[in-house]
Amino acid sequence: MRIHRHRIWIIVGVLAAALVAAGLVGVLPTYSQPGEQGQVDARGAASAVGEAISYQGFLTDDDGKRLSGNYAMIFRLYSQSSGGAPVYESGTMNVAVDAGLFEVGFDAPQGVFDGGPLWLGIEVEGEVLSPRQEIRPAPYAMSVRPGAVVRNAATGTALRLESQDVALYGEGGNFGVYGFNESSANGAGYGGYFTSTTGVGAFGGSTAAPSTTNPLVPGLHGHSEHGAGVYGTSDALFGYGVFGDMSGSGVGAYGRAATGYGVLGVSDGIGVFGAGESHAVYGSNTASVSGAGYGGYFESSTGVGVFGGSTAVPSMTNALPAGVYGYSENGTGIFGASGDFAWAGYFDGHVRIDGSLVISDSLFANDKSGYVVDVALHDGDEPLQQGDVVVVTGVAEPVVGEIPAPLVRKADEAASSGVIGVVDRRYDVDDPVRSQSEEGPIAPGEYVRIVTLGAFKAIRVDASYGAIAPGDLLVSSPTPGHAMRADDPAAGTVVGKALDVLEEGQGVIAVMVTLD
Repeated sequence: MRIHRHRIWIIVGVLAAALVAAGLVGVLPTYSQPGEQGQVDARGAASAVGEAISYQGFLTDDDGKRLSGNYAMIFRLYSQSSGGAPVYESGTMNVAVDAGLFEVGFDAPQGVFDGGPLWLGIEVEGEVLSPRQEIRPAPYAMSVRPGAVVRNAATGTALRLESQDVALYGEGGNFGVYGFNESSANGAGYGGYFTSTTGVGAFGGSTAAPSTTNPLVPGLHGHSEHGAGVYGTSDALFGYGVFGDMSGSGVGAYGRAATGYGVLGVSDGIGVFGAGESHAVYGSNTASVSGAGYGGYFESSTGVGVFGGSTAVPSMTNALPAGVYGYSENGTGIFGASGDFAWAGYFDGHVRIDGSLVISDSLFANDKSGYVVDVALHDGDEPLQQGDVVVVTGVAEPVVGEIPAPLVRKADEAASSGVIGVVDRRYDVDDPVRSQSEEGPIAPGEYVRIVTLGAFKAIRVDASYGAIAPGDLLVSSPTPGHAMRADDPAAGTVVGKALDVLEEGQGVIAVMVTLD
């Protein structure tokens, strides 16, 4: 028996099977309008096309007579023209032949068609036909061979992949998947665009072990010559522009920039959120110039620059679960600075200091410079002004924490034991910071700051009861709001010591308030 056969449609069938199996159908939209235009949905066609490779042949006997009937045939695929083991074998197939013509379909696995050379070998009724037939591509099938380039001059997408599992899988010695944008318009397009309607737009993971050449083994690495290495935005009210979760012992999010921002988070909700077993957010300043830069820099135009809070319960290993913790090897653990009418530090509650308290204008002076004030409520009938000596008349409800507010009025008798201090200025309970600049008269019923300890610039004195010199003890005088010299004052009547001279009349001098 002599067998004649013709190769017809086989490569077309192979190509159709490969394309359908890979999901190479349809056209994607441009990056700027995902899912809105230019789509061609060919999923109906994909479900109608089988994956079997179609092969048609012509069978005759030795005399050239066309044969009819059923014949046992085996189809094999090889990676070489002769010899070697087959990479696929169909098994014995009962093929119907009519007047010499027959057609079969065999289901070779898609992985066999990887762009490498293939030959088809056929066995009929135990006879192996020779030579094997080389499988060659149809012209447009060249676009999916290794090294192929698919170009689309229109505004749509050159290639669309759809799958219930992995639509695109890339594996390479350098890059698994590489995307490049060559748009001529500045700021147009993306090297790669990924989006998801139900899950994660882009996921990057690494199972590599840290090494000297790759200490951070990032799951996702972003780099930019002149902009942001990784840029994340969120439209959600409480969404995240960038979310880094350090569930192990590595880095949740790492950003590095030569001169700009290593990580920049901008959001209507949370710009940057970090969660980690060791540090939720860790900042390190590596500037070579001493005093340059910050390990972390935070600012707010409407609220709090930095907020730290802890809900931890005190324990043996964490006796003081601090909301904010500051530490320095050689300088200041926490440093606060402010403008003219703001607080460098403000504490609402108990303050504990284990160690020395230094209040000074000098960094290295172990002393106190300035004065101590308390808040009181004006209980008199006349306005108070800076420098007035006041006495206590009772107590009012606290306005600062649980500290009671004394009721005060101008002193108007000699050497009163009720003397409590010297008037500084008005105190505004609704805006205590701004009230530092208010030095005008304090009306009855208003709150007032009174100096109770330290060097103060002004005390009203009356020298008609004796000339005043530096070091003289001062007590209240019969002149309302004024102090006078006392040679041997009783305990509890001294308001302070004179620091200036006033030989006669009434005036204002500097004083060291002591309240002895």
